[in-house]
Formats: sequence, C-alpha cells, structure tokens
Amino acid sequence: MNDFSRTEALSNFVVQSRIEDFPKEVIEAGKKCFLDWIGVTLGAAQDPSVRILIELVTEIGGQKQASILGHGIKTNLLNAALVNGTMSHVLDYDDAHSGTRSHPSAPLIPALLSISEYKGGSGDELITAFITGFEVSTRIGLTLGKAYYDSGWHATSILGRFGAAAGVGKLLKLDAKQLANAFALAATQAGGLRRVFGTMGKPFHAGKAAMDGMLSALLSQRGFTAPGDILDGKPSFLEMFSAEGDANRMIEGLGKDYQVLNDSFKPYASCLLVHAAMDGLIWMRNQYQLHPDLIEEINLEVAPLCLMVTDNRNPKDGLEGKFSVYFCAALGMMRGEGRNSLFTDEVVHDPSIRDLMRKINAIGNASLKETEANIKVKLKNGTQLTRQVIAPKGDPRNPLSFDEIEEKFRDLSLSVLSKRRQDQVIKVIRELESLKDVARLLRLCRFESEQRQDGWKGGQRETRR
Repeated sequence: MNDFSRTEALSNFVVQSRIEDFPKEVIEAGKKCFLDWIGVTLGAAQDPSVRILIELVTEIGGQKQASILGHGIKTNLLNAALVNGTMSHVLDYDDAHSGTRSHPSAPLIPALLSISEYKGGSGDELITAFITGFEVSTRIGLTLGKAYYDSGWHATSILGRFGAAAGVGKLLKLDAKQLANAFALAATQAGGLRRVFGTMGKPFHAGKAAMDGMLSALLSQRGFTAPGDILDGKPSFLEMFSAEGDANRMIEGLGKDYQVLNDSFKPYASCLLVHAAMDGLIWMRNQYQLHPDLIEEINLEVAPLCLMVTDNRNPKDGLEGKFSVYFCAALGMMRGEGRNSLFTDEVVHDPSIRDLMRKINAIGNASLKETEANIKVKLKNGTQLTRQVIAPKGDPRNPLSFDEIEEKFRDLSLSVLSKRRQDQVIKVIRELESLKDVARLLRLCRFESEQRQDGWKGGQRETRR
C-alpha cells in the first residue's frame, strides 16, 4: 500500500460520489439527521452561550453571507458555521455515532448549510455532501480507535473538522488533490479536550470544528498548501493521535457499508453513555408501575467510560445534570422521560430527585459495552427487580423512526416555530433531494414574531409592539 493510498481513497470517494450511488436507506438516514439537527439547534436558540456568540459576531461584523439558525441574522460563512455548530451541540441532544464516540452531524451540517445557502446549493447536493462528510469523519474515527478519547481528547472536535472539510469540499467541487490538502489543514487544527465537558466549552468544540473544516476547504480551493498524505505519511495524523489504530478500517467497505446507518438518535437529552441506564429504569417504571417511595436502592452496572464521564453525584445545574448518571437515572425513574425541558436547574435541585439520587449506586463493569447496562432495583418490601439493556431506544439496533424524530423536532422547536412552519420544515426535509435552493430551508428556520418569548435578537433587546 503506497504512502498516499488511504488519503487518496477518501479524497476520491468524496469526489466521485453521487446521490444516485447511495441506497435509499442511506438517504433516508441522512434526512433523519437533518431534521434531528434542526430540532436540537432551534431548541438551543436562546441559550446563554448562543447569545454570547451572536453578540460577538455581530460586534465583529462581516459580510452577510449565511444565516444563524432561528434568529434570521446573517453573518459571514465562518461565523455562521461557528454559531450554528455550537448551538446544535448545546443541549447534548444531537445524534451520535457510538463506534467513534462522536457527534458527526453537529460540526458537519452547519458548515454545509452555510456554503449551500451562500452558493445557492440544492437539496441533492446537500445530501451527497452530508453522506460523504459523515463517512470521512466516522471512518477516520474508527481508524483511530478509542484510546485517544480515553486519554482526554473529544472525538467530535477532532473528527468533525475532517467531516466538514470533506462535505464543504464536495460542495465546492474540489478535486482529489485539493481535498487531500484540505484534510491536512483540518488535521493541523484538530483539538478539543474532554476536560471542558459540562461547560460551554463542549458545544464550542462542534462550532469550531464546523468553522475550521470549512476554512480548510476554502483555503485549499485557493491554493493554500499542506501535506497531501496526512493520513499516510510519517508521522501521520493517525500515529500522532493513536498508537492502536487500524488504518485499514478507513477504507474497508468504503462506498458499500455506510456509517450513517450506525448513527444513534437521542430520545433523552443527556450524554449518550447514560441512555442505557435511563432506558432500563424508564422501562421498569412503566412495566411495574413503580413509585419512587417504594424503592430501597438502585444498583447500576455500566461501562467504565460511562462512570468516567458521568460520575457526578452532585450536579450543580441542568447542564451538569446531563453528565450525571445519578441524576439521569433518578429522572428516568421519577418522570419516565428525558426530554430537554426536564434538564433545568430547578429539576436538578428538586428534593424528591435528590432523595432518589442518594439511593443510586453505580459501578463500572469492563465486560459491558457502552450501550449496555445492568440494573437492579430493590424495593422496601424486599422484592428485587432486574433489567439488562443491550441497545437503548435510539440505538441503530432499536432505532427512532422518522415520525419519532418529527415528534422530537416539534417539541424542541415549539418556542421558535408555529405549527404551520414546523409542517413546512418537515415537508422540505422529507423531500430534501427535490429542494432547488437550500436557502428556502434556512428561511423557514427562524423565529416568527408570535413565537418570540423574550424579545431578544442579535445581542439586543427588541421593544414589543
């Protein structure tokens, strides 16, 4: 295998792919990603982190090239991708790829929407760029393995730059050499630490990856140079980030086995690692009509990484609650669901939730995969209940349907869009390959005057009339 083979293989795949090449189920999976992404992004439109970013990009200024979702504000391509990418990951409710421990859509879609809106791209071009970008990011992730994540790197931030570079490169019609160059520019910007989880720093990773991946493709288009063998040469990007990676995984089954079919969609607005425990406890609550007052204790066995990331017995706010297996487990048992509106400071400090959290014990079990959990509930009358979860709801083995994602989208976008506008967005996504101008979709995804709750726009307060 020559020095350029893997880099060239990915580059050629991106250049040569056409929407006609993709199986129907791959295209439909892509549509689910777009609808889910729009929902979680609009759901975070008024988050404080988004306000800070919008105030900054408004102050900095620049050409009005692309829209910030929800707000109807236009800024330059890079800043739009930064804000939209951050916004889409704020709730930690976006789709996730367990095999790479990453959120592929969060950095990829905002970069694609910015370029498509500015260049007048079509829906079929958007889908093609998304599928190719998704493949690039996840295949590099599968090749890296998981040791680099365990050491403290954030996969979404590392891999997202490659996906965005590939997808934007496809929309810009870069040739294989230019794409290889864009991969190198993405690689040299790669970064992002898990240490910031539970703060605004985590969603910022997705926005920065979208911005940097787009920048890589734009610079490469203009002749900005970097090594053309970044995934193969010595030392390669792969060697820098992982000593255990299997480089053959990058191109094995390329163009036949699509990783978007292995994507997970979250029914619960929390870290994916706690979904197995939440799912099992919600099932037990419903199956046995359990009331929390009947419970003596709850014992959870989870994958070691779950405990590493979510072993927080005292979350201070809703954001930290998303990364607390104890809070998420208690929420599942108490409320029987995990929609985003429950991850608030008020619910985190609810005395009844706190009482149940104190009854929950969690240990890591190295024999369990990251989608698995063993649950034992001991009742005060001595009864023992058990549940083993292999694939929680939303996992590709137990998937959310398009209709279920539609329901999630409606719940999240309710404060931004009227029902009529929601219907229009859903129709556009269902028929995305027929969309002539992506800008139409962006125009639909903005606050409607009757939906605005606090009058805030673009870092300034509006006077209601």
